[in-house]
Amino acid sequence: MKLISRDPFARTELHRENEYGGGSCQWCGGTRKTKCGQKYLYRYFMETDGGRRFPYAGVFCSISCFRSYHA
Repeated sequence: MKLISRDPFARTELHRENEYGGGSCQWCGGTRKTKCGQKYLYRYFMETDGGRRFPYAGVFCSISCFRSYHA
């Protein structure tokens, strides 16, 4: 789990996790690969200061694809 950004006013954080396996980016159709050649994408979710997690739909290759899709 990696912290992407924090909104101190709303007291929320945007996180991402790697998801390995097949599939492609919801927005552009791209994929990412590790040095070993294994495909992966990112799954994003919002976490509050209270510890609640709210996942976003879809998997994405980058934060820009995620923000374009959910704008």
